[in-house]
Amino acid sequence: MFKNILIIGFGMIGSSIARTVIKKNKSIKIFAFDKSPSLKIRINKSKLKRVKVFKSLNEIKDQNIDFIIICTPMLQYQSIFKKLNDIDLRQTIVTDVGSTKVNIEKIYIQKKYQFNFIPSHPIAGIEKAGLENGFDGLFTNRYNIICPLKKSSKTHINKVIKFWRSLNMKTEIMSSKEHDKVLSLTSHLPHLISYSLVLTAMKKDTSLNSKLVKFSAGGFRDFTRVAGSDPEMWRDIFLANSSQIQKLTNNFISELKEFSRNLNKGNSYNLLTKLKKTKNVRDKIIKARQAGKFIPND
Repeated sequence: MFKNILIIGFGMIGSSIARTVIKKNKSIKIFAFDKSPSLKIRINKSKLKRVKVFKSLNEIKDQNIDFIIICTPMLQYQSIFKKLNDIDLRQTIVTDVGSTKVNIEKIYIQKKYQFNFIPSHPIAGIEKAGLENGFDGLFTNRYNIICPLKKSSKTHINKVIKFWRSLNMKTEIMSSKEHDKVLSLTSHLPHLISYSLVLTAMKKDTSLNSKLVKFSAGGFRDFTRVAGSDPEMWRDIFLANSSQIQKLTNNFISELKEFSRNLNKGNSYNLLTKLKKTKNVRDKIIKARQAGKFIPND
């Protein structure tokens, strides 16, 4: 297992990794690097005093960092990769938690970077951002998709898999292309729809807007939870995986039009058939224990 871990981008995901690692293995040293000028103060207030703060990535060699986890928005990867490549990282493995992979793989390959990079993506998170909202247990029983590069060594891949499994995650290997295709459907499109639904509701008259908060229950409340995710992170995701998302958006628009036609015709049979199909998908998600928890009064 790794001895000295650096987390670049110490937000909700980064701090959750730190909290879980600290709880499970007190011998591992955790370091953090982030653009926040008040990072050290915030870390101390969050009872994470075991986490030491880097002022510069040049400190990597001084602390014998053997594992680096990039947890920043994806448009920051290029500059981070360049800085890492200027450091001798032959004994270090780098991974990330990004929601898209093809664009990141292209940057790494096209620039011919030499550090040991094993892309990964923990399918876990909440809509709240910031290190203060991280918590131990975020990754329990969740999936982590590992997307090795062609030149990735099996030893490095296995070490990354072992690390994520130590956080009680389940792991799966995919190509970057397959990952982006799957996530565009299971995550990226739902977020786009959520943002669009909230914006649609906001365009109604003032009297309706005043009731959106008061009567936000059921479906609309859950959509606003998704739409409450970190805007900078999701801007980067939408741009990075735009081709896949656009294809699915067109398919979704076609499905909405089909629903509209059935409503106009009063086609009870077609509507019921569609609703039953979608319920079956939800039942499978629940059976796979990936549904999360529903807390009515939360």
